[in-house]
Amino acid sequence: MLKKIILALIIVILLSSCGNNQNASTVETTESELSTEIPTEETTQPMVTEPEKIIKEGLPSPISGVYYPQELTELRPVAVVYDNHPSSRWQAGITKAEIVYECEVEGPFTRYLAVFLTESPEHIGPVRSARPYFLTFALEFDAVFVHVGGSSEALINIRDYQMANISGMTSGEFWRYYKTGKEAPNNMYTAMKNLRDAQGYMNYRQEGNYDAWHFSEDPYPLSELYETQPATSFAITYNKDYQVRYVLNEDIGAFNRYVNNKLHIDEYYDDEIAATNIIVQKLKKVVLDNEGRLALYNVAEGEGYYISNGEMIEINWEKTGIRDRTIYRDKDGNEILLNPGQTWIQVISQNTILDFEENLNE
Repeated sequence: MLKKIILALIIVILLSSCGNNQNASTVETTESELSTEIPTEETTQPMVTEPEKIIKEGLPSPISGVYYPQELTELRPVAVVYDNHPSSRWQAGITKAEIVYECEVEGPFTRYLAVFLTESPEHIGPVRSARPYFLTFALEFDAVFVHVGGSSEALINIRDYQMANISGMTSGEFWRYYKTGKEAPNNMYTAMKNLRDAQGYMNYRQEGNYDAWHFSEDPYPLSELYETQPATSFAITYNKDYQVRYVLNEDIGAFNRYVNNKLHIDEYYDDEIAATNIIVQKLKKVVLDNEGRLALYNVAEGEGYYISNGEMIEINWEKTGIRDRTIYRDKDGNEILLNPGQTWIQVISQNTILDFEENLNE
C-alpha cells in the first residue's frame, strides 16, 4: 500500500513539472512575438557605422590628382595642339586629357593644347599647327610636343628649345580622317599608341621631368579654404563669333562646356566635357602682323580666377621662364589647391569679356 502511495505522488509531481514547462515555453514565445511587434528602446537606436573608406590604388597623377597605376604616372606627358576651327568640331580624345589650354590664334578662332599623361585615346584630333605660346606651356610639363607644322617663329623655337616633337608634316603616325565629313586641313588625326611608338623610335626620353601640381586628396568645396563667390555658370566671349560657356552639372560635381551654345562633346568617345577645375588666366595680347598672328605673353605674371564645385576665387599667376611651371596663387600668396580631375585653362586677354552672371540665357 505504501508503495502505491509513493508511486502516485511521483506521478503527480512529474505531471506538475511538465505543465510548468509547457507554460514557460508559451510565455517565452509570446514575449518574443511582442518584442517583434513593439521594439524596445534599445533596438530602435540607429546603428553607428564607420564611413566607408575609398581605397586608392597606385599613385595620384601629378597633373590631375586622380589615382592610376604607378607606371602610368611616371610616363612623359604628351601635349597636342588641337584644331578648333568650326570645320574641325568636335574633337576626338579630348575628354581623356588631364589639362587643356584654350588660346586665341589669328582670326576669330582659338586652339587647344591638350596635355595627356595616363590615358591612351585611340583617336586624337584634329591636330593643327603650333604657335610660340603653346610651346612654352608644353615645356612646363617636359612634354613631347605634337603638332602639324606651325608658324615660322614656332618652328624656329622648337629647334632652339630642342623640344621633343612629333609633327604630322614629317611623321607617318598621322592619318587623314574623312568619316566625320571633315576635309583638310581640319582632319589630321593620330592615336596615343602611335605617339608613344614614335617617342620610342625617335629616342625621346620616356619618363617625365617636371614639377607636379598641387591637388587635394579628395574633392572639397573651395569655401573650406577660401573666401569664395558663387560661379555655377559663366561665359567667356572671345569675340562676336565665338563664346565658351560653363555650366555646373551638380550630379557629377563638374562643369559641362558649351561652344556657341552647343554642348561640347568628345567626337570619338561621345562623352560630354566634364571639367573639375577651370582656371581663367588673363595675359597681354599683341597682334604681330597683317595675318593676325598673335603674341600672348605667358612668361610673365598676371591675375585670374579659379573655379571649382560652383565656387570661384580670385588668383594671381606667375611664370618666370619658358620651362618653369606657371604658379597659380590665392590672394594671400599661397599656391592654390586643385580638386582631382580634368582642368581647363582659359587663356584670355584684354579684349575678352568674362561674365559670371548666375542666370545666363540657355
